[in-house]
Amino acid sequence: MADGKSSMSLGGLAASVPGLHWVNHSRYMVLDRLYWRVRAPGQDELVARLSAQRDRPLAVTIAYNVPEAVELLADAMARFAPDTPLVVCDNSSEPEARKALARIAADRGLLYLSLPQAPFVRIRTARSHAAAANWVFHNIIRPVRPRVFAYLDHDLIPLAPVDFPSLVARQPAYGLYRPGERTDAWYLWPGFAVFDGALADAALDFGPDRLLGTDTGGRNWYALYRRMNRKDLAWPKVRTVRVPQRGASFSEPKMLVDGWLHVGGASYRGGEAALADMRAAYDADPEGLLAALVDVPKAGVEV
Repeated sequence: MADGKSSMSLGGLAASVPGLHWVNHSRYMVLDRLYWRVRAPGQDELVARLSAQRDRPLAVTIAYNVPEAVELLADAMARFAPDTPLVVCDNSSEPEARKALARIAADRGLLYLSLPQAPFVRIRTARSHAAAANWVFHNIIRPVRPRVFAYLDHDLIPLAPVDFPSLVARQPAYGLYRPGERTDAWYLWPGFAVFDGALADAALDFGPDRLLGTDTGGRNWYALYRRMNRKDLAWPKVRTVRVPQRGASFSEPKMLVDGWLHVGGASYRGGEAALADMRAAYDADPEGLLAALVDVPKAGVEV
């Protein structure tokens, strides 16, 4: 019997045919360009507000159905990156989640935008996240032209002071490395990716690419990364850690990128409990939580 890597569904086989791949990519590009033209309520006001402070770094999170994750991210950003505006770009599929996220943003003075739904895109897919990231790039990042911009996962939490401009002072982009599965292509995970503001003029594309074997953000290989020498770049320190919890126990393994802790799976089953435990650990000692993390031996599972 064929193993999981060699067996492919009919859709997977079709995606592996280069000609059909480019047909699919062309279709996605047409849909994305149509989507970029759809306006969001309050879009012009947000762009004007951000343009007035474009000398500051700008952080964007694509929110998805978990208000509690954004609530924790916002609280941690307020503590460790107080000079960086956080824009909550709401890609939630659940109306109640959008209402809750709007309330959280209002209560905390966050910048909030309810994104239009992307046409012909299934929920809970890389395409959904990519379409939202591309919409934000074309409708917010490009017209604002911030000094520095960052894409942050909604369940990524800073546990130490953040200085985004320093990360791209000597290179155009900084973030978590991800390799292509089928080629030598590589890309930055758009859950932790920081860009020099000059790249607002670049043809960035946060779509996945099946031919390259890349997930969300992979098509930036063509627009940016293939012209960058990996050996010349500074990279974040990545560790696998456990978080202390109540009752002298520890969490499942979590990824720590520099001083950013990834809860992981917040939008999926079981994610609510992990997020609640993370909130409790953070609230108990936000300044000391980073030092309290316990490294997992290298043989441990990285998530």
